[in-house]
Amino acid sequence: MKILKNCSGQVSIEFIILIGAIVVMVVAVFPYITRANELSKAHAAARDGATFAVGMRGMGYKPLNDKELPPGVVKITKVEMVKVGNYNGLVWYRFNISVYAPDYIADNSTYGQSLCGTIINQALQYIYYAFNGRWSDNSILSRVNTSHYSFTATCTFE
Repeated sequence: MKILKNCSGQVSIEFIILIGAIVVMVVAVFPYITRANELSKAHAAARDGATFAVGMRGMGYKPLNDKELPPGVVKITKVEMVKVGNYNGLVWYRFNISVYAPDYIADNSTYGQSLCGTIINQALQYIYYAFNGRWSDNSILSRVNTSHYSFTATCTFE
């Protein structure tokens, strides 16, 4: 049996080339993964905030100087993220939150605006909390900016 002495380093070089290729791929994909994670995190936080708002209003919570909602089932039916454009160098996304509510709540501008205001504010508060680890000092938010994105929200009744 003949043993070749010149081929002893072949496996080591192939292993180093393979590891190098994997590192290059990970570095190339990392920014995309970071941005996708940021959008996913914001979407989940907005959905949680909207659900929390509906639950609290259903239990009788109301903001100061606001009307209490009459009894009725209110549900979040859809939280959709729509790309709007750019805002101060950030990509702007708007969460369109669709709400089911009885007609006597949805058609009454006082109740409808109050409910939508609570839903939007809680959705944005939860997004702020998800990215900053604390609640916002502002009690009412209109926009939340992160490292890559700017988020706003709207509320519509179905």
